[in-house]
Amino acid sequence: MTHSAGPPTRGRRRPDLRHWLRPQSPQTLVLGICMAIGGLAGGVRTSLDGKGIWTILATFGLGIFGVLIVVSYFTNYEDRR
Repeated sequence: MTHSAGPPTRGRRRPDLRHWLRPQSPQTLVLGICMAIGGLAGGVRTSLDGKGIWTILATFGLGIFGVLIVVSYFTNYEDRR
């Protein structure tokens, strides 16, 4: 089997990079839910404990990222139906 070193032939393209950013499996949904709940609850807990601002922001950031994963899963689910 030989491989050409040039660009791909006509009609054959690489998959879109957005394909890798779309969560499609139910395991990703569960991961997003766990990140959202843990991050938001942990952010509240760290702010009540008086931890540093960077710890609070990182924990809230994890929760917000989890929410984004869950929302993108359901919007992608509507596109697949």
